Amino acid sequence: MRVLALALLFTPLALAAGKTEILWDQYGVPHIFAASREEMFHAHGWAQMKNQADLLLRLYGESRGRAAEYWGPENLELDKWVQLNGVPERAKEWYAAQDPVFRKYLDAFAAGINDFAKANPQAIGKEYVQVLPVTGVDVVGHALRAVHYMYMGSRERMQRELNAAIRGTAVASLDIPDQDLIPGSNTWSIGPPHSASGNSLLIINPHLAWGDTFYRYMEVHLVGPGYDLYGAPQIGFPVPVVGFNRRAGWGRTVNTIDTVDFYKLTVKDGQYEFDGKLRPFEHETKLLKVRQPDGTFKEEKLDVRRSIQGPVVYDAQGMTVAMRVAGLDRPRMLEQWFRMGEARNLEEFKTALRIMSVPMWNANYADADGHIMMVFDGLVPKRKSGDYAYWNKVVPGDTSATMWTDYLSFDELPKSVDPASGWNQNTNEPPWDMTFPQLDPAKYAPYVAPLGLELPQMRTLRSLHMITEDAKISYEKLLADKHSTRMELADKVLPDLLKAAGSAPTEAVRVLANWDHLTETDSRGAVLFQMFAERYLGTGARLAARLRVKYDPVKPLDSAYGLADPAGALAALATAAEECVKTYGSLDVKWGDVYRFASGNADLPGNGGPGNSGLFRTITYSRKEGNRFYAAHGETFVCGIEFAKAQKAQCLLSYGNASQPGSPHLEDQLPLMVAKKLHPVWREKKDVEAHLEKRETF
Repeated sequence: MRVLALALLFTPLALAAGKTEILWDQYGVPHIFAASREEMFHAHGWAQMKNQADLLLRLYGESRGRAAEYWGPENLELDKWVQLNGVPERAKEWYAAQDPVFRKYLDAFAAGINDFAKANPQAIGKEYVQVLPVTGVDVVGHALRAVHYMYMGSRERMQRELNAAIRGTAVASLDIPDQDLIPGSNTWSIGPPHSASGNSLLIINPHLAWGDTFYRYMEVHLVGPGYDLYGAPQIGFPVPVVGFNRRAGWGRTVNTIDTVDFYKLTVKDGQYEFDGKLRPFEHETKLLKVRQPDGTFKEEKLDVRRSIQGPVVYDAQGMTVAMRVAGLDRPRMLEQWFRMGEARNLEEFKTALRIMSVPMWNANYADADGHIMMVFDGLVPKRKSGDYAYWNKVVPGDTSATMWTDYLSFDELPKSVDPASGWNQNTNEPPWDMTFPQLDPAKYAPYVAPLGLELPQMRTLRSLHMITEDAKISYEKLLADKHSTRMELADKVLPDLLKAAGSAPTEAVRVLANWDHLTETDSRGAVLFQMFAERYLGTGARLAARLRVKYDPVKPLDSAYGLADPAGALAALATAAEECVKTYGSLDVKWGDVYRFASGNADLPGNGGPGNSGLFRTITYSRKEGNRFYAAHGETFVCGIEFAKAQKAQCLLSYGNASQPGSPHLEDQLPLMVAKKLHPVWREKKDVEAHLEKRETF
């Protein structure tokens, strides 16, 4: 249902002289050609509202810590987390701390949101109108909440780490059952030594949740004075977080950076102990409004206690725990992404990274000058002692020995710049394998990243295999590798399984023997193998124990294979085969009949699969309807770029460039996803006009 009127007052942005246009292409991508940078931000706010109004306003309401007030008690726990961590107050502080010029850009983005709402009241769901108008503080606050308290200091992370502490075990951050649902990504950069054309190549490929969440991306092309960036912000962000201009670009991957620490406090007489003395908690009481089904409101009291480390986030089972989050003193996060987007060469990109306000993510860079660079980027707390494993447990909070107040500098972070190999890659593993020869962990502080993994992800081994199998990689091969549906785990273990079957193979063994190890829509045998892998091989330490040849970090491409117990594996296969026939009526059911893509009204056969099984085309199918599984996480915004004289660039946003009900762009890119294709990127105005859906002029 749509609202017919907005009884709100807005102050439209007074635009400078000159014409600003949004050219909407056939995929619903806004190409913004602006007379000034301020107008560029204004038009961007307008464009996000056109494609994502309900989601954007929902996210801003959540980031205010007022979702229960707007939409009811099911949102109360989220509000408590936002308010407990002081997001609304810090958003005001961060907004005031912005560079004055950049603050005008934030205001312009907010004005674009408000101006769209004023001009198109019928386009907004009535339950979201109450969030309007928005301000620059909302823009900052949403980014702060999404990054620092959803990606990093989330309730889910707190629960995982405290559960581990209560059990007396360390958190195995790289070996948890649902690791494919954790934010992830792939990225490659190829330099001239490894490029068939001699030009740098780049893959941008984040893996995030599908659907209407804060993870959702939107393709956008921003053109203003001295700025021409094609990329993707997350909804509500005024700047792309990945992208490329005419000379340079970057992808990002979630890195194994520890930016959140939990401190066990020693509480006595209502105070906490620190360096042998008792200190009083800082106290605050907040009243949260909660909308009731009848439209009335109740108030919920939230008592906040803060220690020197941060707010108390847990107080039960004999444990009082405070949380400390990196980057709360670095308010220029959005500006840093903006500066990364305007960087035209390696030194300008390094200058942007040296702002040191984006608290996490590997940055993988390539440019038209032939340079590539990968940086284990973010804010690594400068700690006095301890290794990565130590800091991934709840640490003592009664001593300044565990207290940190500063971060490693850009120069102290692991990085690979123009390596002799000619390539950098990352699939969310620790930084040591970002290129060959591998980085030496001994050169960095022991708390920077994990060491000595028993077994990397199979997705990592697949990435390393593909990026090293050719002496030179062409743009066409880059795209083919990006879309590879080959299952590394099958390559690792099937030879032993088939050998163990001997001369009298079962029908299940024959199906796997005829399977090509791909997860294409019509692949037969992949479903059976995946059922076997999930039930017998598992992931992490369990998988490592099942392999005959253990992983050797000195020989990452020539280790980690075979079956330690072939007879046991055959028995497990028999069980999986029985279940496969019972569930699907056949041992060789097509992959795409079981694993599906859906968006809008489209329901299509899927391809690709779990990173745990070694799929570089990474899709987690976790939403089940009957006997079918639907993509819920994985391939989102994907781009392949060659920085040639005439730049080659193709992209895809799997679930479409809009979430607003009724948009024609809820599903129009999904058929390309099925076909493993990307759409062209049109940079020149004449090319956009040749594929024009709509023109808006300001």
